[in-house]
Amino acid sequence: MNDDKTPQNDGTPTPPPQDETVAGAPQSAAIDEGTKKVDELTNALARCMADLQNYRRRSEEDKARFVKFANAELLKVLLPALENLDRSCKHLPEELKENAWAKGVLHTQSDLTKALALLGVTKIETVGKKLDLKFHEVLIQGPGEKDVIIEDLDPGYLVNGEVLKAAKVKVGDGTK
Repeated sequence: MNDDKTPQNDGTPTPPPQDETVAGAPQSAAIDEGTKKVDELTNALARCMADLQNYRRRSEEDKARFVKFANAELLKVLLPALENLDRSCKHLPEELKENAWAKGVLHTQSDLTKALALLGVTKIETVGKKLDLKFHEVLIQGPGEKDVIIEDLDPGYLVNGEVLKAAKVKVGDGTK
């Protein structure tokens, strides 16, 4: 029997065998540890990228929402002037309807209404509609179909689908 550590017949020593499990153990552990570290860093990077994408998406949504409703306070201040102009035009005497100055006021009212519509401002529908407390504020009840709006006392407005000012209304109380 030939012992690996004993010289061979020709007198040259044979090198010890390379046992993969013993000699490669430190190297294999380092590779496993390195692979584990790479996986951890890859996962961390993926989470960071997802967080960044979510942050960008949220930022864009917040920016769009801000732009959409940034003018709400300004519009609330302008609405009384628009309402007064509407009332003035509604009560314009017949003999003044052909007056150039009155036509200019009517044109101004029309332009202002169109400009507000471009900003997303719309009137809340009232008369004949079912009462919805999200959009309507009841001031008076009177004879008529229960919870159906019978008169618009003060118009309400939406800006981009959100209530800017609730409509003040008179609703039916169920009596005839």
